[in-house]
Amino acid sequence: MTRPLILDLTGAPQDMAALVMALQVPDMLDPVLVTTGGHGAQQARRAAELARRVLQKAGRQDIPVHGGSGLPVFAVGNAWARPRNGAGDATGDAAGVDLGEAELPAVAMIRHAMARPAGSVSVCCAGALTNLALALMQEPRLALHLHGVVILADAGGGDGPGVGGFGVDTNIHADPEAAAIVLASGVPVTVLPRDCVARVTADGIWMEQVAALAGRGCAGGMVHDLLRGAGAQAVPMASAVAVVSLLCPRLFGGHMARLGVECRGELTRGTLVPIGSGQNNIAPNAFVLDRVSVDACRDVARDLLLHAVGVA
Repeated sequence: MTRPLILDLTGAPQDMAALVMALQVPDMLDPVLVTTGGHGAQQARRAAELARRVLQKAGRQDIPVHGGSGLPVFAVGNAWARPRNGAGDATGDAAGVDLGEAELPAVAMIRHAMARPAGSVSVCCAGALTNLALALMQEPRLALHLHGVVILADAGGGDGPGVGGFGVDTNIHADPEAAAIVLASGVPVTVLPRDCVARVTADGIWMEQVAALAGRGCAGGMVHDLLRGAGAQAVPMASAVAVVSLLCPRLFGGHMARLGVECRGELTRGTLVPIGSGQNNIAPNAFVLDRVSVDACRDVARDLLLHAVGVA
């Protein structure tokens, strides 16, 4: 059964790899929308431009791309509600936000998801959960149309201070309130922690295996060049792993948990906090992946990219 897929990406090379991979198995995943975010308007716009280029090279201009504003759900000074005129005391990326454009990713999510049957749409979020949270706030019935949400977050083993063994994650810290909204929405959430996917990287050996893509004027070649130019010996492939988790769930293992988000503490803001599941009839709200077949996941990611140009 083909499952409609909404991809909420950043401009990272591995996110573009995930986009190309998601296009390769149309009988299982059917990308219907790409939304983008980032830490600031410039990153969000760059992500949208990259995604459009990838889709153009893949011959899938039919898939719409909507760029976010780079602002959190509850922006300081209510920047979401300000007109695009540069007036007032707004500064930085919050200045002159075009409300219609800023809200477009959420509106697009609502429109595309609610046009599909109930419980049929998957959402894969590679960055902050702002776009999805805004969509759920504007249309709570959206949750009924979602099959599930995959998010990249440090549910244990993160850098920085943490509570109860859980760490502060960049994606959650960027917009804790958005993460709290998604976790409280009732939508099935799958959490991909960094410590689960850190070993799945585009290292030297893996890049040699996809070297056939180099220099080709196609989506796969573009992704290869982006990964090669990332400047790291081993580029994390977390976003690609998220797509693989949808295609090949048997490669992963995990456990159910009840997660909350610390939104107040200065030192712990952005921390995923475990709440005792099974205690006081508290039901779990997330499936936390804690095991992955690294070699198999690498192989799937490699073959999907190679398939993009018919060399697999």
